[in-house]
Amino acid sequence: MSPQCPQAVTLGRRGLLAPCPQAVALGGRGLLAPCPRCPQAVALGRRGLLAPAVALGRRGLLALVARGLRALRWRSLVLPRDLRHRGVAATRGHHFGSDATRVWRAIRRFVTSIVSLYYRCDADVQQDPELQAWVGEIFTRGFLGRRSSGVPSRLDSVRGLVTFVTTVIYTCSAHHAATNSGQFELSAFPPNAPAAMRAPPPQSKAALSEREFLEALPAMNTSATVLAVLWVLRNEPMDMRPLGRYPDRHFTEGAPRARIRRFRRRLRRISRGIRARNAALERPYPYLDPEGIENSVAI
Repeated sequence: MSPQCPQAVTLGRRGLLAPCPQAVALGGRGLLAPCPRCPQAVALGRRGLLAPAVALGRRGLLALVARGLRALRWRSLVLPRDLRHRGVAATRGHHFGSDATRVWRAIRRFVTSIVSLYYRCDADVQQDPELQAWVGEIFTRGFLGRRSSGVPSRLDSVRGLVTFVTTVIYTCSAHHAATNSGQFELSAFPPNAPAAMRAPPPQSKAALSEREFLEALPAMNTSATVLAVLWVLRNEPMDMRPLGRYPDRHFTEGAPRARIRRFRRRLRRISRGIRARNAALERPYPYLDPEGIENSVAI
């Protein structure tokens, strides 16, 4: 297959994530397009709102992010491997695990059906220079070329391509929704996730008095700043595009458009199942309802 054909470019270096028309279609806003509210600037910018409100400060937050990146492993990004590694793949009542698995499978089936249109065999993947350059750039720039991360630096098979693209789409859509959408509810009760403390942590397991406990919590203005930032980050944008909705119609051929419609039908079935379950729960878990999952990190 010629790497110059639009489909190859779609799944190549600028594919799926970059501003090629078909790529934008699969990514909604283009999975890694800049977020209009720029949460990194809100949280970590030199004049960001969040950094002064946390005990670590801006430099400490950046050091924490760098430490997290060093510890990041490919297996933690590939959902089935992550669930098995953490020993929760078969845990009952684990709503994140069950909902995420259903969404993951729907995304993987969708990706498989699209990829199969343009990459018929492993050789097509191996011989696509645009695709290999794209994967290499993610490995080098996104994961700093760390072999210990397990992130592939090149792809050798159609199966590997499907897993790679599924992981990117899932991480930027469903996994982001699971980690972002509930943080305000968690932090609205400050003891759950205090961003700063006004007293050192206890040195023993002896019971604290109510006064000692309250005096250790962050000041009201600090908590208010953190909650204001989290409220902005978790709020749905006015022009939200749920997972699977591609209004720009960059794919015009019949075959991919039929696969997009099939993907939407699967997501609707998942949504109905989640809502039916949540209706019977005292504490619903709505964060992976496909109707509330953004196409990308454009919060």
